[in-house]
Amino acid sequence: MVVSVTDGDTVGTSAGTVRIIGIDAPERGECGYDDASSYVSGLLPEGDTVTLTLPDGENEEDKYGRLLRYVDTTQGVDVASSLLPAGVVVARYDSTDGYPWRPREADYHTAQMAVLGDAGTVTTVACKAASDAAEQARPAAEQQAAQKAANQLPAVDEWWKQYTSCTKLKKNPNGHPTGPFSRDNPAEAAIYDWFANGTGNNGDGEGDGLACE
Repeated sequence: MVVSVTDGDTVGTSAGTVRIIGIDAPERGECGYDDASSYVSGLLPEGDTVTLTLPDGENEEDKYGRLLRYVDTTQGVDVASSLLPAGVVVARYDSTDGYPWRPREADYHTAQMAVLGDAGTVTTVACKAASDAAEQARPAAEQQAAQKAANQLPAVDEWWKQYTSCTKLKKNPNGHPTGPFSRDNPAEAAIYDWFANGTGNNGDGEGDGLACE
């Protein structure tokens, strides 16, 4: 009889805590843990009767003292076989990764939809989809952040562009600098370029790198 559900691969029963053979689910605190646990709870409501099967050659218990069993409902539904195509667990701990051969392992691997990450963590279908969506959205978000930052920068006051010649500049009543402006001075280079090249009045007539002398 089912007493409780610990997570996606562990069930409390009146016979003891059962570690379902041949699958692995996300651990507590990992993405997908709640989904896997909820799925098992839906299959195995508290008080339901289950069939626990120990295949030939399998250990009675794991190192944590949990019973190693296949778990089937009274309707004959293999719990692991339902979890695998739902994408909340992976097929694991069988002859493909150094453990004893299990009679249902081929079917389990065929039904698997979730994946096992490089760190050995189970990545459910839903968690992978969420991760992929976040990765795809990141460049757009970065572009939006950059644009927002650019929009917040103060506009450069290109005051010199209101004067169409050095002569007009030198007569300005606005208190603006009247030159000369050096092309080699980073602070004056844009002003130099305007009067030397932008106005059409060749403000650097001598070609010495100084405009509006």
